[in-house]
Amino acid sequence: MRKIKAGALQFVLFVGAIVAVLLMAFVLISYTQVLFKKKADVTVELVQAAQEGLDASFTAEFTEGESVEHNISKSTDITVSVTKSYWGLLEIRNAAAKKGALEFNKLGFVGKTILERPVLYLKENQRPMVIAGDARIRGDVQLPKRGIKRGNIRGQGYSGSQLVYGKQTRSTESLPLLDNAIQKQLDLYAQNRLEAQGKSIRLKRGLILAQSFEDPIKIINGSEVNLEDVKLSGHILVRASHKIVVSTTSQLHDVVLMAPKIEIKDNVTGNFQAIASQEIRVGKGCLLEYPSVLVISETVAANESRNPNLIIARRSEVRGSVIYQSNLEPIRTKANIYIGEDAVVLGEVMCSGNLEVKGKIHGSASTDAFVAMENGNAYQNYLFNGRLDGTALPLAYAGFSYSGEKPNQIMKWLY
Repeated sequence: MRKIKAGALQFVLFVGAIVAVLLMAFVLISYTQVLFKKKADVTVELVQAAQEGLDASFTAEFTEGESVEHNISKSTDITVSVTKSYWGLLEIRNAAAKKGALEFNKLGFVGKTILERPVLYLKENQRPMVIAGDARIRGDVQLPKRGIKRGNIRGQGYSGSQLVYGKQTRSTESLPLLDNAIQKQLDLYAQNRLEAQGKSIRLKRGLILAQSFEDPIKIINGSEVNLEDVKLSGHILVRASHKIVVSTTSQLHDVVLMAPKIEIKDNVTGNFQAIASQEIRVGKGCLLEYPSVLVISETVAANESRNPNLIIARRSEVRGSVIYQSNLEPIRTKANIYIGEDAVVLGEVMCSGNLEVKGKIHGSASTDAFVAMENGNAYQNYLFNGRLDGTALPLAYAGFSYSGEKPNQIMKWLY
C-alpha cells in the first residue's frame, strides 16, 4: 500500500478550510445583500410615506405641538405622524414615518403660495393713488374707490402707456391679516415674551456652530451683539437687549435674530429671520436668500425720528418677506418701509403704514399708503419710479398664510 505524506493531508485540509470559508462568506454576502435590499426598500417606502404625510397634513386641522397620525400605506404597517412647530415666524412641519425599528424624519419650512394674490393691495383711505416717473405696476391690483391717476414730481410725469398692466378691483378699509398662529408668534417676539429653552453659548470671533432642527435650541445673548467673523447655521437664536450687528464676515443660515434694533452691514450674504421692535437697516449690496424674513412690530414710539423704520439700501436683494406692523398713529410724511434704488424684494411686502418704493417688488405688496420723499418734500400716496411686478415671482415661491389660509407648499427642507 502506498503511503500518503502528512504534508499532502495538511494541504487537503487547508484547501477544504478555505473552500468552507469562501462558501460561508458567499452565503453571508448573499444574505447581507438580501437584507440590505429589504432595508433599502423599506427606507424608500418610509421616505415616500413621510412625503405623503406632509402633503396630507396641508388639509388637516391641528395646532402647534399636536401630532396628527396618517395611515398612508394601508398594505403595510407603516405609520406616519406629523407635528407642527414654529421657528421665528416660519412654520415647521415634521413628518416621522415608522416601520418596526426603522424610522425616517422629514422636516421643512412650509408656506402658502402667493401667486393668486394681487401685486398690490392698497387700503381704502379715501384718496387716489398717484403714479409718476418710470414707475410700473404689472399684475392685478386692489385699489381704493378713487383708483389711480397720473402725477408729476420734479417735472417727471408718468411715462407708461397704462396706469396698471392688469385688472383693478376695490380694496377695503382693512389690510389682509396674517394667520392667527403666525401673528401670535410675532407678538411673542415683539413683546419679548418668548420663553426659549436652550443652552446658552458664549459668542467669540471665529465661532463656528451648526445646530440641527431636531436638537434643542442654542442661544446667544447680549446687550449689543456684534456677529463678526462667525458662522452660524440652524436652530440658533441670537438675542440682544439693545442691538444686533451683522457683519460682512458673518455667515448666517436659518438662524433667528431678535433685538430692538438690527443692523445688517454692506455686502452681507446669507439667509435668516430678523425680528425687531424699532428698526432694521439693510446695507448696500446685500443678498438675503430665500426664505429670509425682516419684521418690525412697533408697539411703543421709541423716538421721533423721521427716518424709515425698515430700510433696504440700494443694490440689495431680499428673497422672502418684509413686514412692518404698528398699532401707533402713522406719521403721514414718514416712510415706515423704504426700498432703495436698484434694491429688490422678491416675495412679499406687508406694511401697516407708509411704503416708499424706489426699487422693485417682484411678488406682492399690501400697504396702508405710499409716500415719496423728494428734495425734502413728502408726496403722499405717490409711487415714484418704483416698480411692482407680480409676474416676476417664481412659481416655487411660498410666503406667509393670511387669516383663514393653510400652508400648501414646502419652502425649504431642513436638517
